Amino acid sequence: MFRPFLLLVSSAAATSGAAPIDYDTQVYPFLKDNCIACHNKTTTKGGLNMETPELMAKGGESDKGLIPGKGADSIIYQAAAHTWDSEMPPKGNKVGAVNLTSQQLALLKDWIDQGARPSPKRDKIIAWEPLPAGVQPIYALAATAQGDFIAAARANQISIYHLPTHSLATKLTDDALLKSGLYKQPGVAHRDLVQSLAFSPDGARLATGSFREVKLWKREARPAAAPVPTHPKFTATQEADNTIKITETAGGKLVAHIKTDLFAEQTLAQRTLAATRAALEVTFQNEAIKRAETDATEQGNRLKKANELAELAKKSLEDKKKDLKTKQDAQAAADKAAKEIDAQVAQASAGKPDEALAKKQAEAQAVATKAAADLAQIQEVLKKAEAAIAAADPKTGPELLELAKAGLEEKKKIVKPKADAKAAADAALKAIADQIAAAPKMKVDDAMLKKQTEAKEKAEKAATDLKLAQEAVTRGEAAITDTANEIKLVTENEKKAKQTVVDAKARLEVVKKESEKAAADRDLAAKALASGMKKAKALQFSPNGLELIATFDSGAPLAWSTVTGKPISPGSTSIAWVLERVLGTGDGKSPITDRANSLAFSPDGKTLAIGSGEPSRSGDITLWDITAGKLVKNLAERHLDSVFALDFSPDGKLLASGGADKAVRITDLSSGKVVKVFEGHTHHVLGLTWRADGRLLASSGADNVVKVWDWTTGDRRKSVDGWDKEVTGIRYLGAADQIATSAGDAKLRLITSDGGEVKQLPGATGFLQSLATTQTGDLILGGDQDGVLRAWDVATAKVVAEFKP
Repeated sequence: MFRPFLLLVSSAAATSGAAPIDYDTQVYPFLKDNCIACHNKTTTKGGLNMETPELMAKGGESDKGLIPGKGADSIIYQAAAHTWDSEMPPKGNKVGAVNLTSQQLALLKDWIDQGARPSPKRDKIIAWEPLPAGVQPIYALAATAQGDFIAAARANQISIYHLPTHSLATKLTDDALLKSGLYKQPGVAHRDLVQSLAFSPDGARLATGSFREVKLWKREARPAAAPVPTHPKFTATQEADNTIKITETAGGKLVAHIKTDLFAEQTLAQRTLAATRAALEVTFQNEAIKRAETDATEQGNRLKKANELAELAKKSLEDKKKDLKTKQDAQAAADKAAKEIDAQVAQASAGKPDEALAKKQAEAQAVATKAAADLAQIQEVLKKAEAAIAAADPKTGPELLELAKAGLEEKKKIVKPKADAKAAADAALKAIADQIAAAPKMKVDDAMLKKQTEAKEKAEKAATDLKLAQEAVTRGEAAITDTANEIKLVTENEKKAKQTVVDAKARLEVVKKESEKAAADRDLAAKALASGMKKAKALQFSPNGLELIATFDSGAPLAWSTVTGKPISPGSTSIAWVLERVLGTGDGKSPITDRANSLAFSPDGKTLAIGSGEPSRSGDITLWDITAGKLVKNLAERHLDSVFALDFSPDGKLLASGGADKAVRITDLSSGKVVKVFEGHTHHVLGLTWRADGRLLASSGADNVVKVWDWTTGDRRKSVDGWDKEVTGIRYLGAADQIATSAGDAKLRLITSDGGEVKQLPGATGFLQSLATTQTGDLILGGDQDGVLRAWDVATAKVVAEFKP
């Protein structure tokens, strides 16, 4: 059948004098566009990876992909030229691959003819250009634990907002970018898009992730301008109950009625969260005790059953050995019977006499032979004696001669019995020979053959039975070994399970005391908050009018936002953020591969986890010591594709990661090993969050679903749908069993771990790209495609702040 050709390759073959073809610039681009999509590390169709010349030479299921120096004989060329069994790229492929042009085919063939050499190693230098001004989606959001500062990333710019005052605190600036001449105005933090943000638990640092680098910014207090007693816009007065009212100077409109201070509010919030978490820990420990007791009971039952099975196995083995002895005896008897009938058949086939007569003939022959030998012997003796007498001299020894003659006579007397014996033996032998000659010859008949067949079948059956009996004994012995191993294992497991019960009960007593103390501390904080404000010595305003500052006869000053009346730290509107250090080099040698898509601080704030990876190639995680700025662990290729989500467990011992490979992996940080893999998403995993008790983990994905995983059992607890587009962000709220989610359909939904919907927060109008929450879960932040940042109060489900680009 005619096979179409894409081209007629030029007859001018590549010569040694031809200019060398550079793989990276001349060959790789068209292979990447049309071949590598289906022949790479992740998707390796036909077992062939075409990402490097070395991998192509290694080949796949159909032998080597290329043969250096022999372009026409190389499979990748033949497939591309449609002269091989399979034409590549295939028609109707789903990756947009097209047939190579005649020039591309010629380049491919000539490159292989020249030896299929890779390009010399060279560092690729990226020529950075300023980003266009219209790029403004908020791809990343972060909030401090108390929610006083919010960081939003738009393009390569990072805006930090002071939420209590609804004001822009600053835009981060890396002075090195200004010095390079790439940008002329401040407010630019990175050269490329900012993909991730994370505040440290204490709010003192902000990590910002971009291409092959992460920058750490440190919060620094700047000397605040001296407060002023009055402000043209606001008036503050303290009431008889010590509460403070802020009103607009013009018109007297009430702006805020202040009843609490920041310290009291934060103390109560923190202690309430601690009490809730401690109560959850008590519940968790009670459940852990039940699980441990159940496990101990199960192990005890398992041990009892194992001992019973061991006894059964022992008895069974004894029976099998007895059966084996019986089968061995049966086989020996069957083999003997088969050999006897085989001998009879062979004798009959050769026309030999009856076996009994043949045996008698042999015995008679032996007797006759011996008789003949005895007669011959005595005759020889007589002959020698007669010769000696004949040679003797009667004169010299008459006495001796007489003695010799006398001896000769005695010997002659022996001859006759010997001769008679020989004659008798010969006669007996002849009689048997006559009997054999007269007896009918044995013949092989049907009865004999049937008997032989039956004997053979019995012998074969006996051999089979013996083999089965031997195998049964072997299995019986293996069963003995298995039950012994099972008993040993279960005994150890039972011991561990019982110890786990003891440890869990001891831990319960500890957490009960901790819970009782946390509850008492919470109650004290509630009483302190309820006791109200102290009488202020003076009320003053910050020069910018954003802070109302109260001083007292004793103790530290307090401050509130004049916009919302929320308690704030005095001077917080004057705080600056400065670049502390850069993690990664930003070039091809950086340990941060490609984009830093995700960031997470450990609960103690000492370690920063960075999730990155080259798309479709690898998903990498690096762990950094924040104080020293050093890489402490490189979890290379932890995922098969880029890492998009990270979250430390509440105790800081585990790190959950999710990526474009659709998997959620749990890494034990002490060993660096993956201890669990959760699979079930059908698209990229975009978000992860641990519940406060560390028992449940929730993940969101580009498959428009949220999945809740039970860490303790390793099972999927719930799969929740209801979104029309990608679920871009997910966070558990404080210590509650409520999960906040953001999605591309502009839905900001609150759900429970069991999938029930708590509420939806209205107000979002565009594709929600990012999500953040405060530590207590009272505020939710969402950033959309249009660059608008909104803050929702969870209790009222209302937007309380909005920041546009």
